[in-house]
Amino acid sequence: MQKINQIPISEFASLTNVSRQTLIYYDKINLFKPDYKNEIGYRYYSIKQIELISVITLLKELGMPLKEIKEYTQNKSPEHFLNLMYQQKKTIQEQKKHLEYNEMIINDKIQLIKEAIQTPFDDITLQEIEETTFYISDNIANASELDFLISINQFIEELKSHGLFSSQPIGIISNMKDILNGEYNNYSYLYVKIPNSKNHYTNTITLKGQYLIGYHLGLDKNIEVTYSKMIKKIEEMDLKIGKYVYEEFVFDSVIKNNENEYITKIMIEVE
Repeated sequence: MQKINQIPISEFASLTNVSRQTLIYYDKINLFKPDYKNEIGYRYYSIKQIELISVITLLKELGMPLKEIKEYTQNKSPEHFLNLMYQQKKTIQEQKKHLEYNEMIINDKIQLIKEAIQTPFDDITLQEIEETTFYISDNIANASELDFLISINQFIEELKSHGLFSSQPIGIISNMKDILNGEYNNYSYLYVKIPNSKNHYTNTITLKGQYLIGYHLGLDKNIEVTYSKMIKKIEEMDLKIGKYVYEEFVFDSVIKNNENEYITKIMIEVE
């Protein structure tokens, strides 16, 4: 005979937002069994079981394997439960930190792309750059293609170790002497923009002052065309070329499918 305080499986599923199929599976693996089965095997649950299924659901959503959840349900105690809750609280805090980090990256990308969309890429302009801090790699001048790839990986790991890895584009720094000699791919350093408050790291440089800024459309195989235009502009404006030039992607494979539509931002130090 069915007890008054027992709930049929379909109603219990609706009440707890746990599917009927999941409840049947939990019963089969002895994780969460119904309070009562009638003579034809139909499952009924007690109101007292609602709290337990909610905890099981919470632990599952936090990524705890069903095997470990089952171990807890078979070895319940106040101490065990308290320890379990502390562990899950730590998990939630770590997930929250990860989500906040991802939100920061998304916000950065939104801001970068909004600014890029409004940028007139055909213009070459002289701009005053306020104090900006770049974290830079070790010197990579004259590196082979393989060493360059290894350097990128090491640079990213270094940024992560300092908590500096973000959505900011990784750029390259070249010595202007190499550019003037036509060595457009002989990079000196990798860089990424970081908050000015973190300029206490050893491998940082600060940009401040006047820079001639232009944009190259397409891949770097013909980037000399853009550099020629920018150098000509410097001569026309009677400016003195500085020591370094900075390049970073504005539109790359994340934004564009066609490589010929990639956009590289070029910043040349001038005086």
